[in-house]
Amino acid sequence: MLKGSVFLYENLTPYDQITFAKAFQIALQLWDKDECWCMKEKNHNVFKGFNTSKPNRLLYKKRDARILMLAMTNRFYSEEKPIIVRSGKCKSQHCLNPSHYYWGTRKDVAQENTNRKDNGINKELITELRTKNKEGINSLKLSKIYKIPYHIVRRICNNETYNSIAQELQSDSLWETTLAVCESLTTTYPLEAKKFNLTYHVTNELECPWHRQSESKHKGNFGLMGECLDCLEEIKNGRCTVDVRNFDFQWYWQVKRFWDQVDIGDSDLCWKWRGATRKNNTESTAYFPSPFHAAKTQSASRIAFWLSRGYTGKYRIFSKSSCESFCCNPTHLTIKELKDCPTPNEIERIRLAHGNIFQHYKEKEDSC
Repeated sequence: MLKGSVFLYENLTPYDQITFAKAFQIALQLWDKDECWCMKEKNHNVFKGFNTSKPNRLLYKKRDARILMLAMTNRFYSEEKPIIVRSGKCKSQHCLNPSHYYWGTRKDVAQENTNRKDNGINKELITELRTKNKEGINSLKLSKIYKIPYHIVRRICNNETYNSIAQELQSDSLWETTLAVCESLTTTYPLEAKKFNLTYHVTNELECPWHRQSESKHKGNFGLMGECLDCLEEIKNGRCTVDVRNFDFQWYWQVKRFWDQVDIGDSDLCWKWRGATRKNNTESTAYFPSPFHAAKTQSASRIAFWLSRGYTGKYRIFSKSSCESFCCNPTHLTIKELKDCPTPNEIERIRLAHGNIFQHYKEKEDSC
């Protein structure tokens, strides 16, 4: 079976095939070849076609991604080896690394599960047990010497289990094959490849409001909800500041104008929004352009969160149930969808005055 027939059998469109192939190329830039490429840990925009809803496998466009990733390395189903086996060194059921999978048998699955439990049974031990058994040492004695249950030793020595030792898959040829298949798909579907490259390039050039021209962070690193992944890490670390100096000159006036419309008080009190509202005063609205929103206005609480804690894209922002309407106090705001998004106890600093803003940025540019 050819790789193309696998993709066609799975009914993937040319663009889906290109996206799948490009995901491999980008993953190689993000991870080492021997690492687990866990899709739950790397919520990058380029991997949006992958799904981790199944507990025991990774999906791509509602299909088993393992079959596709093995096809990318020219490894296919056969009657002798009909089962997909995950390496014992792999730590995630949602790993995309093709070197952590191979077609094998139930005996291979048993061996990899044993290796994963780290009970000491490995390729070297299996070979040693069989060698000593051939030399005349029976299974019962071997089980006592190596302190391994008798039934396991007996089955190993009788070649009833662990009969097929998984080959090491970290060879250079595997990665050469994978990259060659990616290149082949790109050649086969040039228009779809161009469309993907354009989309990824645009995403790669987008900047979060926290991006500084002299730094590489907060640029082109966005998740599936348009959230800045650099900001997300800083939010997890508890960042909470109201400081106009956090932003480059191009954002300064918009940031200052927003906070000028907020009634900033003590850190434990609600900060009332004094700006525009809509829908009979049931919703607040403030001007602030966002890379992943068509509208130029957002709710005041969302912008308050962006400008004090970090840019979170399309995630919804909620205030405390005890808050007044349109509260903009950062310590009262949270994202319910993110479990690892702690609510800060205090605001690190509040700085809305900047002195001579033009002189400040001129000196900053001269120093760069």
